[in-house]
Amino acid sequence: MGRKVKKLISNFVMISIFLWMFSFPALADKVTLVGEVNDNQEIVAEDQIYAVGDSAVGDDLVRNYISQRVKVVGRIVEGEEGKIIIVEFFEVVEE
Repeated sequence: MGRKVKKLISNFVMISIFLWMFSFPALADKVTLVGEVNDNQEIVAEDQIYAVGDSAVGDDLVRNYISQRVKVVGRIVEGEEGKIIIVEFFEVVEE
């Protein structure tokens, strides 16, 4: 095979691997949690602690709704220190 063909195949393989690696988080299902925001920028729901990932909505949640019960919609990812929720939407719920 020619040098150009080998380079083309190599590039195709690398791009395919890159897309495969980064497509799984994007395809993660949305989850809904109901829990309480604590002062460690976490949500405690069903005896599980979720760190809140960096996003404008998540930052608003952990700064302005401490000690409140909230319903959160987002995506869960595994981090080095446990589960992280990337918040897409939230609302305060009555206890």
